[in-house]
Amino acid sequence: MAIDKSASAHRLAIVGVAYLVSLAATFALVPPAAMQYDVVLPAMSAASIMLFFGPYLLAVGCTTGFLPDSLALCGLVPVLPFYIAHVVFLSVISKRTSLWQRMGRFGEGARKATVAIIAVVSAVGVWSELPEVTQYDLAVEASKIPVDGLRLAVVSDLHSCRYGDGQCALIGAIRSQKPDAVLLVGDIFDDRLPDANTRTFLSGVAKEYPCFYVFGNHEYWSERIPEIKDILLDSGVTVLEGCVRTLSVRGVEVDICGIDDPTYLMDGAWLAELDHVAAATAASSRLKILLSHRAEYACEYEKYDFDLVFSGHLHGGQWRIPGLDVGVCGPSSGGPYSDERMFFPRRAGGAYALNDKTTLVVSRGLARESTPLPRLFNNPELVVVNLVPAN
Repeated sequence: MAIDKSASAHRLAIVGVAYLVSLAATFALVPPAAMQYDVVLPAMSAASIMLFFGPYLLAVGCTTGFLPDSLALCGLVPVLPFYIAHVVFLSVISKRTSLWQRMGRFGEGARKATVAIIAVVSAVGVWSELPEVTQYDLAVEASKIPVDGLRLAVVSDLHSCRYGDGQCALIGAIRSQKPDAVLLVGDIFDDRLPDANTRTFLSGVAKEYPCFYVFGNHEYWSERIPEIKDILLDSGVTVLEGCVRTLSVRGVEVDICGIDDPTYLMDGAWLAELDHVAAATAASSRLKILLSHRAEYACEYEKYDFDLVFSGHLHGGQWRIPGLDVGVCGPSSGGPYSDERMFFPRRAGGAYALNDKTTLVVSRGLARESTPLPRLFNNPELVVVNLVPAN
């Protein structure tokens, strides 16, 4: 039977317009993301793909970052029925143009294989965006920590992403770990997404725990450092800008050092900050912790006698190779002090011994809807470090 090309084109146009309308409704439900190009562009790409693939929104919809959030325990659960209705609606109006119909010419086996592949990709995409808690048990000199140990929660690269109503999923995860302090190692704010989620998170977590903060490159890119600093101070967060503060925990004092991101620091100013905090703690016998956003500058950190260095920035390599725990690509692993590579970075997420004394702990971060590419086999993570007395 001859195919009526004009009728097929008409149906394709209806599908495309219907998807764009429903996409606009989605943005109306989640307005903070509607003006972000790295959310809108993948969604518009999905709209274009829908012209061919019909109702199979789930696979391409994962790139927008909305669906994983809707599956969070305290997140956008009310939006999930909208997505189901969305898919059903598009399935009905695109009956003649769907992938299922198009694959029919290759036989039933091809149809089933295609659906299976889409289902697997969709499931992996959703799972890869769900947060997890990663714990590291590290031994340190017994005299430097309380007798019952020290627990630190590390938050990196939140990029003002949403984790439930009132950030309850993230704050609840921290609360469940009962840390002695929360270390915020940069890019908690974003230079494009609104501050609302970050403000909510900071005000909630700082009420319960001592919080220490260093700026990342995105805070600097926003060109709002004074404003961001005021938000942090008003929330009760200690801001470290090339200085040292003391944390007291059950009768033991710990030195918390923090340095700025080198984005706009010129003429060795970043190294000067690093030298300064190292010199300020040189005579101290306390536990020495350095907060610095850039994990790729490990070759500089290892020259000093910090016990621990906490960093982020590389987002775990964005995609990780299952079984090997290797990241594929860091967002920007270059720079004047870097010994890291962009592809397959060596220290994209985990705990790494830099020398006999210093351990670098790199968080894979919590960025989701702020990134143009979805995470793959690389769940957002809250890092918890348990420091125990060495034998």
